[in-house]
Amino acid sequence: MKNSLFICGLIVLNLAVVAQATEIGGDWTVNTLIPQGNPVGITESETFTGLNLGSISGVDVQLNISGGYNGGLYGYLEYQAAAGGTATEVLLNQVGTSPSNPLGSSGAGFNVTLSDSGTVNGDIHGATGIPTGVWQPDSPVSLDSTFGGMSADGTWTLFIADLDSGGGTSELNSWGLEASVPDDMRTGLVLGISGFLILVVEKWIRSKRKMSPLLQSI
Repeated sequence: MKNSLFICGLIVLNLAVVAQATEIGGDWTVNTLIPQGNPVGITESETFTGLNLGSISGVDVQLNISGGYNGGLYGYLEYQAAAGGTATEVLLNQVGTSPSNPLGSSGAGFNVTLSDSGTVNGDIHGATGIPTGVWQPDSPVSLDSTFGGMSADGTWTLFIADLDSGGGTSELNSWGLEASVPDDMRTGLVLGISGFLILVVEKWIRSKRKMSPLLQSI
């Protein structure tokens, strides 16, 4: 019994360490106005180099926008990996618009995190007022599947445009990015050490059982 508990403890410890990951990204204050009725919009880019990490497993994006009219906003995140390859994910697509409501949400801005984990609030396309908290992006494709597997070194570009000429001017106050990169080297090392320790402990207990009847109950 004790043998089983000890081995289970090692496995749990191993899984806890394996689950860790390196987070890259940041938060950037830009305070840039988004021109009304202009599909050219604005772009903000950040580049990460020399990280020497593995492949991206997940991405979250923070958007802090004030004023304007949410129903006119369109935006996407593009990533160009230094090792080659480009991927794009739509984040906003004229919040709240529908055949019955072509103007969309009249909310003036939001401070949200767009993440695949935003299942409670759901797709930000359905948001009203001035939403906060964690939402899923306005896209049928998940952020993690779009950028997952790409190398960590590269350039992230945020694009935001206001496609509605009315409703006031929106301003991108700040944006943020958090990309998860599993620590492959540490994962392999922990797996190897844990496996070795389990084999050593099992062998030791079996040898002791053979030597002493008192250990038969362990």
